[in-house]
Amino acid sequence: MRTSPEPLAAALVTGAASGVGRYAAAELAARGTRVAAIDIDEDGLRALAASSPLVTPFVCDVGDQAATREAVQDAHTTVGSFGQVVHCAGIAALGRVLEQSAADFERAMRVNYLGTVHVARAAVPFLTDRGGGSFIAIASIAGWIPLTDIGAYSASKAAVIAFCEVLAAECRRAGIQVVCVCPAAVETPMLQGLRRDHPDVINDRPGLPPAAIYQAAQLALRRGQLFSFPGRGTKTLWRARRTAPVTLTRLLDTAIKRQRASSGGPASREQPAPGKNSAPHRT
Repeated sequence: MRTSPEPLAAALVTGAASGVGRYAAAELAARGTRVAAIDIDEDGLRALAASSPLVTPFVCDVGDQAATREAVQDAHTTVGSFGQVVHCAGIAALGRVLEQSAADFERAMRVNYLGTVHVARAAVPFLTDRGGGSFIAIASIAGWIPLTDIGAYSASKAAVIAFCEVLAAECRRAGIQVVCVCPAAVETPMLQGLRRDHPDVINDRPGLPPAAIYQAAQLALRRGQLFSFPGRGTKTLWRARRTAPVTLTRLLDTAIKRQRASSGGPASREQPAPGKNSAPHRT
């Protein structure tokens, strides 16, 4: 199904307090769309809602299934039948897989993967009832290309990618188009926090602007594409991973070692204790 060019009457956006979600919510409202904005950050939501009377905030942790179901139901009642869901909520906690705490892995899967499941299970039936719509989920190229120090995040985003592919197949006959956006690093408060706390892992090159991610999603909708890879070279990396995964991994590992050396950290550094520097960063 290809989306209608007509303006949306209502939309649902998660992770709306910052980053891509905030941009999407503000852009939709600027086009005259009533927006149900979901996030765990109450202050961020309040600031967003103050920018437009068309934005209605709903404080919710998408990792909580019951809370998500209630928030989406309330959103549908308040803003009306939404024709698009833009799911951007997510967190990232970096560290080596044998040294991060189990809680970090559980949190990443609960928010990033199960959060996607919860939002889809709560919102897609409303799209079905209205005769169709679109479900956009923000994943990451890291879900296709696992790298050292981001194992928990990569695994959770890989799960999002697989879920979206199945969701698209199962919802196609209901007139629902699914788009899974897999960008490289995006310049958000989450990336800024990771750059500050993990300079040996995250370099100081600017990430993609949030606008580019939402615009790439809309382009994928118009073209009827399931996956979108915004960012220079991102799709090339995806293709290389499919055709020569071992070679690509070696090349990327070499590049990471060079980055660590240039940032003043040893290529083979002393590892932190489990859980150290692993507080999750939210989008």
